[in-house]
Amino acid sequence: ARLGYEVLRGEFYLPSKDELDALYNYWKTSGDSRLKYAAAPMWTSSEASPTFAWYQLFQDGTQFTDANGIIRKLKSNKDYLKSPIHKGSEFAPKPFQVIGVRPFGAQNASVGRQTLVNATTNNPQCSSGGANTVCKVGDIGPGGGIIFYDAGKTQSWGRYLEIAPKSCEGERLPWRPANNTKGVYLGRSAAKSRVNAKLLGMGKINTDRIVSAIGAGNHAAKFAADSVCGGKDDWFLPSKDELDIAFNRLAQNRVAGTDTPVGGFNKGYYWTSSDYNNKTAWTQYFMDGQQFDRVQTLDGNATPPTPFRVRPVRAFG
Repeated sequence: ARLGYEVLRGEFYLPSKDELDALYNYWKTSGDSRLKYAAAPMWTSSEASPTFAWYQLFQDGTQFTDANGIIRKLKSNKDYLKSPIHKGSEFAPKPFQVIGVRPFGAQNASVGRQTLVNATTNNPQCSSGGANTVCKVGDIGPGGGIIFYDAGKTQSWGRYLEIAPKSCEGERLPWRPANNTKGVYLGRSAAKSRVNAKLLGMGKINTDRIVSAIGAGNHAAKFAADSVCGGKDDWFLPSKDELDIAFNRLAQNRVAGTDTPVGGFNKGYYWTSSDYNNKTAWTQYFMDGQQFDRVQTLDGNATPPTPFRVRPVRAFG
């Protein structure tokens, strides 16, 4: 990071975890010929703890800290000069690089702020639902879950995102059934579609597409789509970015390895609806928020035995 500080000049700075991810997604989907980045690991300015910092592989967009057993016995990653070898990855170690970004235009002080939820709120204006529903992040939603995102105004997908309560969580589910090889994204546009499928607002679209392509059976998207929870039946499997927002706002007060006091989230892996390459799909490790692609037919880790989980989300407003 000190090298990055010396290289970056003027208004440019080392981007945060989310800023760098936004740049990566734009690079992969825009076709902007001015962007010529290396397929290499890039540091962010975001710390995960006093001894670990976030970085992003510009080979595929994965963001790591390597903490909490991802690389065993590792005590810090801040002295890395090269990216480490990850089990199951085809990417060889490469020297770390930095990319500078800068802000411009009118400033909005509210942009980028994370509303951390320490306790849920009973707000009848939100939980009652209906045409005059008004919710805040942290409110109990109309489906009995927790409001974790408010877009501020109605978008194409709605305004609010609500994550289901623990009582409606699915456990030991694969992303696709074994021996089912049907493609979710096909053709020349598949790679770009997979990047777009990670974004906020894509969870419902992804879920419908997965269920249509893969069909019936015991799998994550079908479980979410078939869920009836709190009297609502419009649940879906969240996208990579949607689940990350839920983690950042609701799962920050975990005590050791126990379930979180808000939402009751397990420390293990939760599926998203974002496909990686038709063989693996994005998950999120709720111990610390790292997101990894995992084999789609797996329903859990063998060692230690830990089931993969599904926490449905719904959009409304």
